Amino acid sequence: MLAKAHITVGMAAAFSILAPDSVPEALPVAAGASLGCLICDLDCENPKERSDSSHWRIVMALIAAATLFEDYHIDAGMWRSLAQSGSYLWCAGVVGFALTCAFASVSSHRGFSHSLLALALEAVSLWLVFPAAAPSFVVAFVSHQILDITNKKPVRVFYPAKAGLSLKLFYADRLANKVCAVVGTVWLVAAVVICLR
Repeated sequence: MLAKAHITVGMAAAFSILAPDSVPEALPVAAGASLGCLICDLDCENPKERSDSSHWRIVMALIAAATLFEDYHIDAGMWRSLAQSGSYLWCAGVVGFALTCAFASVSSHRGFSHSLLALALEAVSLWLVFPAAAPSFVVAFVSHQILDITNKKPVRVFYPAKAGLSLKLFYADRLANKVCAVVGTVWLVAAVVICLR
């Protein structure tokens, strides 16, 4: 699937599963999911997919920044947890996240970056830096894997094993992608309204 489908489904899944019931609880959910829903596609090789993913990664980075900005204004606690984190473990988390992302960006598409190994390394690194965002990051990452497994091209979920998983149901850039984006959008709006009503 392409970026819009991954974003809407990943964010919707995070809000549905973690069910934040206030704006302060929703902010780290949005921040973590905004990272997790597209981080798998750091490895896009196809120019169309790379362009699509790059543009949407900028949007998701802006969403993550907006959650931090809002957190600062309502003093929900995300900034305080980041500001108080200057330990060796925090630094290890930043370095670990950056190195994992760097390796993912040069791996073959749907290889390391889509694997459980990448998920574990990135989730632990993020937890060391920003613990409140880690659960939604994991949910969004897993939703990305699940959507991609329905496609024709295999996903190396158990990297470094060579074999990949594919249900061979859909092409990533055709009708199923549009349906997932629309369903994900409706689901996301409903999930946010239900959580924050």
